[in-house]
Amino acid sequence: MKKVFLWIVFIAVTLFVSTKISKEIHSEVLRLSSAIKIGILNINNNIINTITRHFQQAEQIKYLNNELRDKQQIEYFFNALNVEYKELLESVSSRLPIDLPNIHFVRNISYVDMNNYAKIWLQSDFDKKPDDKLIFGLIHNNAVAGIAKFENHRLIGYLNGDEKCTYSTVIGENKIPGIAKYDANKGFIVDYIPLFPPVQIGDIVYTSGYDNIFYPEILVGEVQSVEYRQGYQVALIKPALDKVARFYWLIDIQNYDIEIGNEDS
Repeated sequence: MKKVFLWIVFIAVTLFVSTKISKEIHSEVLRLSSAIKIGILNINNNIINTITRHFQQAEQIKYLNNELRDKQQIEYFFNALNVEYKELLESVSSRLPIDLPNIHFVRNISYVDMNNYAKIWLQSDFDKKPDDKLIFGLIHNNAVAGIAKFENHRLIGYLNGDEKCTYSTVIGENKIPGIAKYDANKGFIVDYIPLFPPVQIGDIVYTSGYDNIFYPEILVGEVQSVEYRQGYQVALIKPALDKVARFYWLIDIQNYDIEIGNEDS
């Protein structure tokens, strides 16, 4: 009987102790499980926040890149317009004879050929039939730039330095006649100059006005050297205008002569 009582007490104590221990273990397990869940949730949130920040930063970078591109594009446009405005202002403000009609403002569009910097496309709104076989003078800043003509219904400028650019000139105080042209071996020259009087280095070359391309006394350039050939002289010329400009003045002498003739008749 005593043994049965002792067994009952042992079992009761064991159950009590096991209950206490199981409660503590259960509590620890719950705390560990909660900690793991919280850790997993924190990791998940951190990952989500990192991914979100990454995409937000990517979107922000993309936005800033687009803003920078647009800003640079506007800056480039502004710089181009500013350069064109200065060139336009310079061309318009250049001193021109006020009593000469049929001078038209033309714009350089582009080169005709990429390897030829003396041949350009021109844009103008002056009233002239594209099929007219006329030669026009081109000037810029009161100096001869070249000539212009229609080809395939488009206006082309042949600048000093192109083999198709020829016009009549006079040299120095004696107004010695000659033909301005381009020589592939020598460069820009005045050819077929009479032997007398002799041309001097430093003489100034002007247009003659005899060829119905330019008005008289438009600056062409300066004589750098003189070569004597059989029956004539050849002068190497430093042109007053040797750079391609954005704007030119186009001279229409032929139409002016016709108008004068009509008025005189």
